Amino acid sequence: MTRDDVIGFIAQRILRINGHVPWRVHFTSRVVNPERVVRGKNTFPGDSPGCYIQAANGIYIGDNTNIGPGVGLISANHDPTDNTRHLPGPPIRIGKDCWIGMNAVILPGVTLGDGVVVGAGAVVTHDFPDRVVIAGNPARVIREIRNDTNRNEESVPSA
Repeated sequence: MTRDDVIGFIAQRILRINGHVPWRVHFTSRVVNPERVVRGKNTFPGDSPGCYIQAANGIYIGDNTNIGPGVGLISANHDPTDNTRHLPGPPIRIGKDCWIGMNAVILPGVTLGDGVVVGAGAVVTHDFPDRVVIAGNPARVIREIRNDTNRNEESVPSA
């Protein structure tokens, strides 16, 4: 067990920082409405430092999705006339095998397809299809990710 594991355990289970969250969360991250987060296998929103996960309208995250440090997943906006209320709306949906880069922000109602890579600092305001790299503010497609099943075989010398 590492020093960070011990600190994380003490913060979450003893000091009750994010103690209401059923998965491990970094002590500098915050998860609001964790009961509205549906996560796939090997996906732990908030396990990186400095994340803010707000799931008032729900967040669905597929298997094997990595969420970097400082990421914001914000599923609901505040009511402009009553700051104590959130506006209803569709949930955030993030596909499987995605990678959300450091300090990226995903805003309410966004759907990301499978295999999407979100560049560091991106602000994602609308939906994106499977297997693209997106970056910028607002985020836009930088390139498509092709499915190259032979890439590992090319580097292996033949006998």
